[in-house]
Formats: sequence, C-alpha cells, structure tokens
Amino acid sequence: MKHLQIALVALTLSAASTDHPTGTRTTPPILTAINPVGIARGTTVELTVEGLNLVKTSAIYFSEPGITGKILRIKELPDLPENRLGSNGTPSTIDLGPLPPRNQVTIEVEVAASADIGPVRLRLQTPLGTSPEGRFLIEPYYGESNDKEPNDAPETAVETYLPAILTGTISKPGDVDYYKVHVKAGQQLVFQNSAPLIGATLEPLVAILDGDQNVVKEFGTRGGPEALRFAYRFEKAGDYYVRITDYEHNGKGNYYYRYIVGSFPLALSAFPLSVERGKTREVALQGYNLPDKIQVKGAGEDTVSVRPEHSFNQLMLAVGNEPEVDGPVLPVPSSVNGRVKTADGNVYRFHARKDQKLIIEVNARRSGSDLDSFLEVLDHAGNPIEREMVRALVETSTTLSERNSSTRDIRFNSRTGFQVGDYVMIGGEIDRIETIPDSPDSDVSVDSFGGQRISYFDTSTEAHAVDKPIYKVQVYPPGMKFTPNGLPLVHLYYQNDDGGPGFGKDSVIHFTAPSDGDYQIRIKDVRGIGGENFAYRLALREPRPDFRLSVNPRNPNVPMGGWIPVTVTAFRMDSFDGAVDVSIEDLPAGLQANRGVIAPGQVSTTLLLRALPDAKLQTAVPLKAVGRSGNLMHVANPDDSLKLISLMPKPDVLMSALTKEVDLEPGKKAEISVAIERQNGFGGRVPVSVMHLPPRVKLVDIGLNGVLLNENETRRTFAIEALPNAEPVEQLIYVGAAVETRSGLQTVYAAPEAILLKVKSR
Repeated sequence: MKHLQIALVALTLSAASTDHPTGTRTTPPILTAINPVGIARGTTVELTVEGLNLVKTSAIYFSEPGITGKILRIKELPDLPENRLGSNGTPSTIDLGPLPPRNQVTIEVEVAASADIGPVRLRLQTPLGTSPEGRFLIEPYYGESNDKEPNDAPETAVETYLPAILTGTISKPGDVDYYKVHVKAGQQLVFQNSAPLIGATLEPLVAILDGDQNVVKEFGTRGGPEALRFAYRFEKAGDYYVRITDYEHNGKGNYYYRYIVGSFPLALSAFPLSVERGKTREVALQGYNLPDKIQVKGAGEDTVSVRPEHSFNQLMLAVGNEPEVDGPVLPVPSSVNGRVKTADGNVYRFHARKDQKLIIEVNARRSGSDLDSFLEVLDHAGNPIEREMVRALVETSTTLSERNSSTRDIRFNSRTGFQVGDYVMIGGEIDRIETIPDSPDSDVSVDSFGGQRISYFDTSTEAHAVDKPIYKVQVYPPGMKFTPNGLPLVHLYYQNDDGGPGFGKDSVIHFTAPSDGDYQIRIKDVRGIGGENFAYRLALREPRPDFRLSVNPRNPNVPMGGWIPVTVTAFRMDSFDGAVDVSIEDLPAGLQANRGVIAPGQVSTTLLLRALPDAKLQTAVPLKAVGRSGNLMHVANPDDSLKLISLMPKPDVLMSALTKEVDLEPGKKAEISVAIERQNGFGGRVPVSVMHLPPRVKLVDIGLNGVLLNENETRRTFAIEALPNAEPVEQLIYVGAAVETRSGLQTVYAAPEAILLKVKSR
C-alpha cells in the first residue's frame, strides 16, 4: 500500500508537470498547520502536522526535554487552491513548478508529567531535509472550554467549570466571546494567555462581569501585556462572566487565545533583576501562589532563567560581572537594582577621570519589568552634559509612506548630495546610509542589525511620517563655532531612550568623562510613570569588548554532492572591532565546511557547507558554529537545540564561478561571470546571489529582479562597483544560485569556488 501511494504521487507530479514549462524542482518541506496546539502534560495524544512534501517523514525533534514522539502514519491530503501574490499585490506569474503533495503526519506525542508548561518547537525529518519550525503548547491537565458560536452575549456564554483553558478566536472585527464561571466568595482566579508564545497576534481586552452584567474589572484597557497575565479576587460568590475581545476591536484567523484559568502559580516579576556571575543571591518574587523568595545562581552567558517550583511560567534575570551595590554612590564597576516609583525617577552618583570611557546600561524590559527607561548622565550639579554638535549640510524629506522605528529602508524625496557612509538625521535619531540603490524608485537603506535600524551617538530610533525632514549631517566635538547655513545645528547630550539592537526598550549610554569629577545618573520612565513593577538593573562599567554569534539558516539542508551557504553574524559589543575566526565544528564523516573570518568593520561572514556524493546520516546532526577572537570564544545561538544539519537530494542547480579574482579601484566597476547547470528536470529561472561583499562594494545595474539567469540562459556576466569611499581590502566572496520554491526555507546552492576580491587603495 505504501508503494502504491508513492506511485500515485509520482503520477500526479508527472501529469502536473505538463502545465509547468519550467519543470519540477526540489521544494523543502513546508508546515502549514499543527493540531492540537495545546497538549496537557502527563498525557499521550495524537498530534497531526499538515504541510507539503512531508512524505516519508522519519523523525521528529523537540526543543524541550520530557517530550517524545513516534510517527504513526502519513497520508496524502487533497490539494488546496493556490493564491500566490507578487510584490505588487497581483497574482504571481513566476512558475514554481507542480504543487508539491499535501500531507498529514500523525505523531503519537508523550509528554512527561514533569515537563514544563510553555511553548515547544519542533522540526520534522524528511528525505528533503528538516522542516521549518512548528510550535505548540504544553499546558496543565485542565479541561478545555472551547469557543462555541454564538457566544457573543452573556445569554449565550459558554458555561465553564474551573480550572479550565478558555480557547477561541476573535475571527472578525467586533467579535466578542463570553464565558460563564461560578466562583466562591473570596476566590482568586489567575489568568494566563499563552497563545502569543506560538504566534497568536490578538491584543486581548478582558472584562469580568457580575451576574447582572455589570463590568467589575477590565484588563488591557491601555493595550500591552496587562491582559496576558493577571488575577482577580471575587468578593462575592455567584455566577460571573469573562468577556474577551480585541483591544482595537479587530479580528482575523490569527487572533486566537488560550487562557489558563485557575488557582495556579504564576510569576509576574522578580527583584532584584540580576545575579552576579558565579554567585547565588536571594530573589523576591511577585505573582500568585508563589513562595516569597527563591535562591538563584548567576549561571549562563548573559541571562539566567528562573522558574519557581511548580510555576506555569519563567522569568529571565540578567547575569553580570559587576559587583552588586545598594547605591546611591556607584563605584566603577558596579551595578545596582532599584525601582522607579515617581515621575522624577532615581539619581545615582559616580566619580570619573578625564577621558575615562564608561558604559551605563539598563536591564528592565528584557527581564519583564514594566519600565520603559530613559537614561541621562548629568554633571555634579544636575545639568545636562553636551557630547556632540550635529551640523546639517543637505536637506531632503521622507516620502511615499510612513516608516516604523525598526525598518532599515527609507524613501528619500531626493538623493542629491547624499552618499553611502553619510550620517543622516531624521527627527531625533542619527542613522548612517548603508546602500543607495541605482533605481530612483527604491528605498535608501541605513545600517541595521537583526531587523532593527541602528541609530548612532546613543540617539533612539523613531517612527517617521511622510514629509519629515532628512538632513545629511557632520558631527563635531562640543564648543565648535560655525557660520550659519540656514540648516539646523543640534546639540546632543548624554541621554538615551531605547538602546537599539540587543537592548530593545532598555537604555544604554556610552559616556566619556569631559573632566575629572563627580557625575550623576538619572533613570526614569519615559512616560513619566512608575510603580512596584518598574524595576531595573543599572550597570556602570568600563567597556568590555566582546561579541555574540547567530547563524542562518538554523537548519541547513545540504544537497548530496553540493554546497550551500551558511551566514554567521556577530553582534559586536562595547566597540569590539576585532576579527572573528568562524568555523563549523564536530561535523560527521561526509560533511565538510570551510572556515571564514568576520573582518574588522564587518558583522558577518559566509561559510560553505558541503555534503559528499556518498554522504550518509542516520539522523540530523547538531549545527555548531563557533567564533574565536583572541581569548574570546562563543557558539552561535547556544540555547537553540533545533540547530540541525540534514541531507537532501542532489541540487537542482550546479553553480560555477568562472571569475577567480577581481581587482577593483574605488569608484570603478569590474565584471564577474558565472555559469549554471540545471539538474533533476529543473528548467526555471535562477536568481544569482553574491555573498560576503565588503562594505561599500555593491552590485550594479541589477534591475528589479536582481541578477537573473532566465529559463533559456546558463551564463551571466554582471558588474560590481567599489564606491568612491570604499576601503582597501582583500576578501573572499561567493556566488550562489537560488531555486524559487513555495517554501520559506532558503534554497541557494553555492559555487564551490571562492572569488578573491581586491579593493585597492585610493
């Protein structure tokens, strides 16, 4: 029967291929649905995973301990309509070959009674490699109370017996779900919505109504996390209603919730928010049904997770090297824990030598605090200290559309007078231009890291409306005198709201003491509010240059006899600018990888991962990317247990770099030639990627689709350009051939030959 199913799939693909002139292609496995999304611990259930190309799934990997799985059966499902849209919102015209078979994998999942409540990630192993991550929740052994429409009024409320898990979806704008509960006098119920941990986007607004339908308490009226975890004590016994809707009264399929309701332990916050590395300290807990205090040891690279015994959630505390003090006088180095309780915030004092460089940083939101910190360094009398002067030289404005505080792409109304490497001031933030595309109908990109725009001189990124002024600026020391040019002259002070990549809403200041003397640090909430849960850890220290690594993709699927690129990225800390030697270690026989270097001034490198034609792996193997610089050593994404390398069939495209060496002068162009050989019946177009280009070297004249080999082409020559301000460098670059599929997983096959790029001195 199994052979018959495979034959039917092959016949289906063969028949479908007549409608696809570009032939077939190897599409990585795709996950589309997991059911159920919540599993009670201490139980064994059947979990179904739906997706494409899941035939012959052979293994399942879980991110958390205490969970095992056994594949019971795999069946093919009917195809669903395919509606793919292009970048302009109209139906896509790109031929991606026949639609891969849609499958359902049924897995017997056993969850230990001791497993932690919370999210679990999984990957499936298939002959085409491992799948993207799927997610579900481990929940307490409570019954589910499901949203049963109509339940949009108290009269039709779903009657619920506690403890329970309220599950439902606010599926359309204005949708409201009601649940009816019976409570005793003085009973306290704890609510925790775990659905956001697996991708739900509902911003809940939860109301408690008495038997007469009067609202007695409402959670989430200001938006934010208030309605995700809370408790309510009922003064009187009787029937009450729980009403759930969206804060903005929107609704769609992903606006679902899973509220655990009962008298369970829930940790809201801890104080203090940090533990000195290698030491143990007593930490007080805030929440419900918890011990007052627990002992926590400072272990881990930057943070330590805290899960009080039997708690349904965990907290994260900072781990630091600085001695913990009480303040208000802070020696260097030291750290202090406190709470912002008033609009004026708190003030600390410290002494610094002239030109001494210090880092002052806050950890609050990263550890679950409500504080949105604002940090400033003042002189001994409490006056602001000027750090730089910013002089505007050229003016334009934003255009086309509003931009949030994260995106790296901004549309300039005019690019005249701007070039790569320029500092630009937009509102209160200072960015630096990374790329200016050739097309006038494209955005200018500024420096970013991990999807977050980088702002300089401790300014904070902001949202930008259309027609907001953009200035090209130069930055000078305080006290400089200038002839007025009709454009702004801005004074920057030692202050910061949001610290940027790695800090989020937490603040950081890079301070250089202008003279020997005493200084003040003021910390407050940027909104002018405070309270018991507005806790923080404030650290004062000298720079400690270091780095952290991340790797992409996290689950490289390596073709037999082929090469794929793996990108390793360094998050540089405290002005660390050393070279980082990167390698992939502990590879089994049949897998090979070259070494790479993240050069000074750069943040990433490309490694090539290869599988020999006769490579064999019984299971996926861990991906261990390691970076070393002097006595520093770090593993990429050390806490991710689903970093896995797997094998897949031979590549659809073999890429060759015909050019072996490129010499470039600043302001000049040079050509690179590549060739491809299509395999496996693949005949589609092939986008070409160029990887590991140094700063200020770019592809030119690539058009809207980039460098592209059309269906009838096997060779392509394209140009790269060194901008006039490019720095001299010798660096290996790589080219790759992309195969476009329906999967979100990367499908780029690299040429095994590196190209030596030499950018000459000006």
